[in-house]
Amino acid sequence: MNNKTLAVGLILLGLLIVALIARDGDIAWMMLPFLAYLGVGFLQTPTREKLQLDAKCTLEQTWSDGITSVNVNLSIQNQALEPVHLCINETIQAGMKITDGELSRWATLRAGESTELNYSFTAARGNFLWKSIQVMASDPFGLVETKLPLPVNATIQIRPQIKKFKAIPLRPHNTVHSPGSIPARLGGSGTDFFGVREYHPGDSLRSLDWRLTARHPRKFFTKEFEQEEIAEIGLILDARQATNLQKGEKRLFEHSVGATASLAETFLHQGHRVSLLVFGKTMLNAFPGYGKTQLHRIMSCLSKARVELEGHSSAHLDFLPIRMFPSHALIILISSLTSTDQPIFKRLRAYGYQVLLISPDPIDFVNPTLGQDTTSQLAVRAVRLERRLLLNNIAQLRIPVIDWKINQPLFPLVRNVLTRSRGQQEL
Repeated sequence: MNNKTLAVGLILLGLLIVALIARDGDIAWMMLPFLAYLGVGFLQTPTREKLQLDAKCTLEQTWSDGITSVNVNLSIQNQALEPVHLCINETIQAGMKITDGELSRWATLRAGESTELNYSFTAARGNFLWKSIQVMASDPFGLVETKLPLPVNATIQIRPQIKKFKAIPLRPHNTVHSPGSIPARLGGSGTDFFGVREYHPGDSLRSLDWRLTARHPRKFFTKEFEQEEIAEIGLILDARQATNLQKGEKRLFEHSVGATASLAETFLHQGHRVSLLVFGKTMLNAFPGYGKTQLHRIMSCLSKARVELEGHSSAHLDFLPIRMFPSHALIILISSLTSTDQPIFKRLRAYGYQVLLISPDPIDFVNPTLGQDTTSQLAVRAVRLERRLLLNNIAQLRIPVIDWKINQPLFPLVRNVLTRSRGQQEL
């Protein structure tokens, strides 16, 4: 029943009451058109058994960057022999923002006919799933409506936005034995001269050092060039609720996600092997891999990453499963940190990992919303001193630290830190 049916019913009830009070048969006869109107409506209302509708939901792509609008096409076809009157109602999912199109429409479909509903939306980072479409089938007068969910299957992934970085120079202690761009301090095929050794059977004659060979009769010498290999990089994104701050609808965690996505794209574009761990109540990971396929896995993990209220078991970085990363890898941890997170850096250094800390500044993030009175300013100053002391203690472990204010571009900070650290840690 809907408002139209209720209105007709109230009119009938009113006419009946007036006819009984006035004892006037003519008023009672006035009820017949309304009764016929209701009767026709009830008789022509389709039942669920008679409805044969096929629904499809089509998306132009399987993933988006969150800036470009996503076009959605909903089509419904009547596969029954009788015509049907439909109202299509589409409910937007949380996080969506409609940019064009309509979310509902009425249509009368004869046998074999179909209708479409089109709209476009943008959305925040996440996965969006269509499982069913809600339609209402009614009689020609729209008096009696039957709600019917039609199953569909469509998904789209809204990925974090990537800021393109230039190539970041790295000098890790250990490399992966695969052709790349990092000098490996090993003799072999390459472009830079590395040294000279005695000739071994099978060496190319083009590599012979004829000058040195001429000085030593009965001996041959081969030039060696420095091999260029790739680095092993592990990205750790801190998704704990304790490190996430929110200012209105903005979250500090989203900046960390964007930084992780940009770094992953840059390192994979340079040919390095990259892995990812999202550490929180629900941990997500992408095991080491190369190229576009690995970038797709990492972006899929970052699209699903959420900050959830965790229990005690995941409240500290001490429970970080660091052994999922290959030994001697370069670990880049993106976290705003808590006061109890220092021990994990000692463990990472003890296991032989090279570490880089990128710490988004939570104080700078929330400072505009804080009061300007003396008490508030003293509290901000105390928290800044505590954070500076924590970062200094981590830096004393020979770990480069980037105290990142999110309104600053990240690439120059990463490049400068890696350049300065070559003589210390040779990242």
